[in-house]
Amino acid sequence: MDFAHLHSDAQAVLQSSLEDRLHFVRKDRFIEYPAAEAILRDLADVVTYPRVQRPPCRAVIADSDNGKTSLTSELINRNPVVLDATGNPITKVLWAECPPAPDEGRLFSAILTALDIPHRPDAAPERLEAVVSQELIAHQTTTLVIDELHAMLNGTARNQRLFMAALKRLSNTRNISVVCSGTQEVTRALATDPQFMTRFQKLALPRWQANADFQRLLASFEMYIPLPKPSGLSQGKLVQLIYTKSARTIGSVRAIVRAAAEMALREGESRITYVLLDKAIDELVKRLLNGGRTDGAI
Repeated sequence: MDFAHLHSDAQAVLQSSLEDRLHFVRKDRFIEYPAAEAILRDLADVVTYPRVQRPPCRAVIADSDNGKTSLTSELINRNPVVLDATGNPITKVLWAECPPAPDEGRLFSAILTALDIPHRPDAAPERLEAVVSQELIAHQTTTLVIDELHAMLNGTARNQRLFMAALKRLSNTRNISVVCSGTQEVTRALATDPQFMTRFQKLALPRWQANADFQRLLASFEMYIPLPKPSGLSQGKLVQLIYTKSARTIGSVRAIVRAAAEMALREGESRITYVLLDKAIDELVKRLLNGGRTDGAI
């Protein structure tokens, strides 16, 4: 039988146990699509940009569950840590999650944790900042990625200003580009320092539309579903159902496809049919409602 509809990795597990095939379906993997690839190309230029007094910065903005964290994680995957001739790590791109509140010390601690540097999180912020500065030099870091930057809005206006001032100092003193990601609230977070904000070019990941790009996305997802026959998720009534029932975010689409794939595997089906897809979506919505969601949205 021809399995040309599957990626080679999916073909390799076709004859594996149900447990192994379910594990394969549940694995996180980056799916390429035009909007994300355009942003990644831009960020690749930022990473290799010459170190200047005003390094270019970017703000990756998307609704919740629409791929911003997976995109910045892919940037890290494409710029892995390497060792220099003496065995010291070079971390060109560093990823850190924004603290849940605007706190300078917690920001510096998050960066040191990302670099695997032992430290006392409760040390004085100025001490932590000095260590961060030294380590960024040692690791030859050119780009600092701060995920979920909008979290810094969970604090007083004064603390927000101090937090952004600390981030700007790192950029200024080490000539480091800052890439922040988050929801539309990122714009409000950056506005706490209007001068620093002028360095940030906004890069948006919009919600999906019912077009050829959405069809290609579904076709890409299907390549990683280890079923012997093509399901045709990107065609006809199947694509219409997925689009209608999703929140038009890549996360909700992934959840629907994964739920349908798991159901097909468990029930021994050779492909995902319309009836099975509809049933899988209904069960997914019920699980969300039982988990505390009241809107039934995926």
